[in-house]
Amino acid sequence: MANRKKTEREKGYSGAVVGQAAGGRFDTYIREKINQLLVVMGTKPLDMEMLDERSLLDLDPIGTIACSFEQVLDHLRDTNKKLRVAKDQLQAVFDTVGVCISIIDPELRVINCNEKQRELLASQNQGDLRGRYCYEVYCGNDSPALACPAIETIETGRSVFIREIKKKGRYFQIVTSPLKDADGKLTAIIEVSVDVTEKKKAEEGRRQAEKLAAVGLLGAGLAHEINNPLGNILGYSKMLLMEGDLTEKQKERLEIIAEQARKGSEIIRGLLEFSRQSRPAFAPVSLNEIIAKVINTSSLLLKTRGIKLELKPGDIPVTKADPVQIGQVIDNLIQNAIHAVEGTRDPLLIIETGLKGEEIEISVTDNGTGIPDSVVQKVFDPFFTTKPVGKGVGLGLSICAGIINAHDGSIGVESEPGRGTRIFFSVPVRER
Repeated sequence: MANRKKTEREKGYSGAVVGQAAGGRFDTYIREKINQLLVVMGTKPLDMEMLDERSLLDLDPIGTIACSFEQVLDHLRDTNKKLRVAKDQLQAVFDTVGVCISIIDPELRVINCNEKQRELLASQNQGDLRGRYCYEVYCGNDSPALACPAIETIETGRSVFIREIKKKGRYFQIVTSPLKDADGKLTAIIEVSVDVTEKKKAEEGRRQAEKLAAVGLLGAGLAHEINNPLGNILGYSKMLLMEGDLTEKQKERLEIIAEQARKGSEIIRGLLEFSRQSRPAFAPVSLNEIIAKVINTSSLLLKTRGIKLELKPGDIPVTKADPVQIGQVIDNLIQNAIHAVEGTRDPLLIIETGLKGEEIEISVTDNGTGIPDSVVQKVFDPFFTTKPVGKGVGLGLSICAGIINAHDGSIGVESEPGRGTRIFFSVPVRER
């Protein structure tokens, strides 16, 4: 019995010793960790002897750290809120800026683009553009173009400027710039595109007006000098044809001389009309009514050639214009379209009118052979024609351009080989 009680006392003593040893290690661990926390807080660590229970309670390092963490979290919340506001502001600027911006990776895949880029160079039904190849989305190509500025930026690491490039029927100036990380490694390319289509049209219109004015002055001078000799040739050839002792061969040759003199006179007459273009006699007119009158005069020709005509008059206001000159323009466009659909299966002409902003637009579209890109820019040049020799002198569209310019309007052409041509002009709505 006495031995058993002694054994129990020994066990209790050894347990107390083990508990004290474990408690000592725990206290040491707590003091070491508190010193680490004090260092993290920017406070000088304390001596181990100073870290008794009272000093720990007075310092309350855990409570201080909890307060610090709360302050850090508040700061992070405030910073995140400011970052979200800044991000929303940058996104708004990104989307509303008046130029196209696209960010692409070194593999030419789209990372992001703004609304202007999507509006002008991406189809509305394409959905999310991210991860797709830029040349497919923006250019409609299966592979990058040879003069792709993004590829040059990837290869050289420098910014590249393209003065003029055509994408999806519009003209752009493009700048590509490299985006690099802190180590100087290329991570993305920023492409900024400025739509210069309207500027190009204005410049072409100004050059065209200068060209027309120069040709008009030259034509007026030459016409008078050439017309009289041509008249004499035509007159004498007719007189000779009236003589009765001519052989058939002589008559044939004289007829050729007379015919060529008449063609020369037609060219001179066109030059005179071109150089004498008078200022428009503005009067209140309905352009739809002018079109109806012109169509009425051409209806027999359309019918005999089996050409279907679709008239799509829009709801347009009465405006002030010269009815004779506008009728001349419309008639010329119809005659050109009739010529364009010769030999076309199921020939079709479409005449449309509509209101676009403060301007009335009239267009004549055909399903003929179309005009190559290399020729489209020349169709308004004096003496330029795509018709066979003897079918025209190339002044019709030049005269049309002069008339529309005199009305403070604009004229243009859209065409694609094999898919037809659309020639359109617009004049401002004039109330007085």
